[in-house]
Amino acid sequence: MCGKMVFIIFLLMPLLLYTSNVSCGSHHHHHHHHPSYAISSLASNDTTKHIHFTVGYINVRRLNTTKRLIAVNGKFPGPPVYAYEGDRLIIKVTNNITEDVAIHWHGVRQFLSCWADGTAYITQCPIRSGKSYNHDFTITGQVGTLLWHAHISWLRSTLHGAIVILPKPGVRHPFDPQPDYAVPIIFGEWWNGDTQLVEENAMRKGSAPNVSDAATINGYPGPLYKHSRPHDIFTLNVVPGKTYQLNLVNSALEVSYYFAVANHSLTVVALDASYVRPYTTDFIYLSPGQTADVLLSTNMTRGRYYMAATVFSVVPLKDLGIPMNTTTALLKYPDYRSSVAPILPELPDHNDTGPRQNFIDNLRSINITREQNPVPLAVDRHLMFTVGYALEPNNTCSPYALCQGVNHSRFSAAVNNISFDNPWNTSLLQAFFLNQPVRSLFIGFPNKPINVYNYTGTVPANTTPRHSTKVVTLNFGDNVQLVLQDTLLLEYDVHPFHLHGHNFYIVGEGYGNYDSVLDPLTFNLIDPPQRNTAGVPAGGWIAIRWTANNPGVWLLHCHLEMHLSWGMEMAFVVRNGDGVNETLPGPPSDYPHCIKHNSTPH
Repeated sequence: MCGKMVFIIFLLMPLLLYTSNVSCGSHHHHHHHHPSYAISSLASNDTTKHIHFTVGYINVRRLNTTKRLIAVNGKFPGPPVYAYEGDRLIIKVTNNITEDVAIHWHGVRQFLSCWADGTAYITQCPIRSGKSYNHDFTITGQVGTLLWHAHISWLRSTLHGAIVILPKPGVRHPFDPQPDYAVPIIFGEWWNGDTQLVEENAMRKGSAPNVSDAATINGYPGPLYKHSRPHDIFTLNVVPGKTYQLNLVNSALEVSYYFAVANHSLTVVALDASYVRPYTTDFIYLSPGQTADVLLSTNMTRGRYYMAATVFSVVPLKDLGIPMNTTTALLKYPDYRSSVAPILPELPDHNDTGPRQNFIDNLRSINITREQNPVPLAVDRHLMFTVGYALEPNNTCSPYALCQGVNHSRFSAAVNNISFDNPWNTSLLQAFFLNQPVRSLFIGFPNKPINVYNYTGTVPANTTPRHSTKVVTLNFGDNVQLVLQDTLLLEYDVHPFHLHGHNFYIVGEGYGNYDSVLDPLTFNLIDPPQRNTAGVPAGGWIAIRWTANNPGVWLLHCHLEMHLSWGMEMAFVVRNGDGVNETLPGPPSDYPHCIKHNSTPH
């Protein structure tokens, strides 16, 4: 694959601004002037692409700290995957580290390929050390940016990268101007410590986790952080008079971002690889797991401009211990004076929810998207899930110490007051589609909250969640409406919920408690935005609809990593329909089965 890619790029050399960074082996760590690829050169014409991901260790230095990172193909962030819509991808993941690995292709619909979803204990058991697994899937009806990331413990802090899907050759985007260049821009975090230990400590002590040491763009914090070296910044060299497609990805574990580029406006044309009505704005809002395709016109003639991202949080950052600094990257025109400092963009305040709401309110899907995937008008299954924090009794921490949560209780999280436990000895997909006798153990997640109370007002007397591995079963073709309701337990928060295997439409949202009589009257069933990850507003609710037309087992979870560890998740089983086009084929021969555990690791 790599040789062929180099050959194609060699043929198209004149189209490329920079031809560096197509690396087939060694990786230069001081290579921050990443290329913007000419779109015409990105994907090879083979409709089946073989890609090899090797998970291994590398040493990386940021903020005066050198640490051993887990990375794919020696890169942090990992390599982008480029494909045309309609391509079949066979991505072989080889695990060369001592820990188990699972890699998820976030937002890829995975139609009839649930075995390739890469979700530990849900669709497969993890890939063991020294083993490989081929993820075989076809990208259908999606154009734009998605991401891949580890879906086990907290490995996604460094195991992540962009997926950039181009329209089929000869097919135009439904907007103008058509972009000339594509540039992945990945928001993440730098942790001086080991994120595996951060999770373990929080789980053991029942406490809130430590936070990251810096926000990053393409792996670099930028010069506004103390201890950051001047060259630890991602630089995008641009030419005037062109259209750059920024493939924005929020891969952070815990934080949402506002993003802006000084002296340049941004036009959003797609979200989560689904077209939206072009919307021009000064800033973008993305929560973890969300992506956006944004057009930037290089309408200046000279100078250097900061691309900057700042953390958005309902809870004051100082209470969380998050550094207030802004992560930056550089947009650099050929003609600039090094004596003139780059210009910083204006960004909304850290805890200002108004700009976030305004950004979200301006998003609309377009006809081409709705032709491929109509907005469900009639609803077969009405579901309501409360989401939020929970507290467990203090005797659940290690026997030597009291828990370190509120009043010596242990922090937890739940959906409908149920904290999800992984099955550990099987994957749910294995249970439902291979080893049928055990599936009855997992059926019966409640359709609505078990405890009914004033969700955004009073706190219930009992905040202890139940633990289970229950699922909601759906028939093939069911139109589902799900209302996700935030609860005031400990505190409100924006919870970005991600649904695997399907896109959904956000038909309504509001603050306070959802009213099943009045609120549906305000729903947008004409042009709501389509996404795979959407924020439940702090102290409010969101209503989403989708058609369950993809057989398999699909996780629904908060994309804040600590909340996932605490159990803010559940799964849907979509049954097979009629005929071969509605039936999940059997697993591949190298499918990772589970090894029986004697005890349940926590």
